Amino acid sequence: MSEHAKQASEALAFKHKYGPWAVIAGASHGVGAAFAQQLAAHGLNCVLVARRADALATLQQQLVTRYGIEVVTLSLDLSHADATTRLVAAVAEREIGLLIYNAGGDPYITRFLDTSAVDWSALLRLNTQTVMECCHAFGGRMLERRRGGLILVGSQAALGGVRKLAMYSATKAFAMNLGESLWAEWKERGIDVLNLLIGTVDTPTMREAMVKLNIPDALSMPLAKAEDIVAVALRELANGPTLIHPEDVVASDPQAKPGLARHRHVLKKSAEAALFIGAD
Repeated sequence: MSEHAKQASEALAFKHKYGPWAVIAGASHGVGAAFAQQLAAHGLNCVLVARRADALATLQQQLVTRYGIEVVTLSLDLSHADATTRLVAAVAEREIGLLIYNAGGDPYITRFLDTSAVDWSALLRLNTQTVMECCHAFGGRMLERRRGGLILVGSQAALGGVRKLAMYSATKAFAMNLGESLWAEWKERGIDVLNLLIGTVDTPTMREAMVKLNIPDALSMPLAKAEDIVAVALRELANGPTLIHPEDVVASDPQAKPGLARHRHVLKKSAEAALFIGAD
């Protein structure tokens, strides 16, 4: 088989498993927009979700023109209590094969008591309640057809507490544990689940935050590119539950990858728990 034929075959298989539609929450720029570009290149139609309607409209035009796919946009604040209900209504009867949840950055980056409980509650809902509801709504559809995928874009902050990131690290830990548990439940039922834990990434939001915090060389410091991270995530989607970037990419010893340690941990703990809660 020629290289071109091999690539075409792989693209067709990807579209069959994860298409025909992908939902990308947090699609307006950075990692979310990179997911949209690369999924469209695979031939998937896209539902783009973010607060900024203008950015979504620009991205929609690019994807339709460049790839000839269908695109639906939804301007939506995912921290609102009715966010999932509105998203499900906008998706309607479209067959969703892939959910990317890429929302949930910390806009505050303060000591815990320096931000109000009301504001923390919005971040809590964005990174926990809405995540859970989206996984439940779209995961159920995927299980019915016995194929599909889920990528929860998180942060290495999920791996432990971080000063000035108390709520961010706590809520990202929720999403990571949810994703790993769903991987354990769904991996034998045709659904791939991947937590994508990233450090710093070159996005406008990250650069603006670094400038605001007076980080030296904030605008010139080398950072990982969104498109490179996304390419790795899509390649590794079937190898969940957790990809830790960049450590899992640069590790010289495959057995030393921290993501592999998470994989083993989930399998071990699930087997231990099965003695008490059942293996169904």
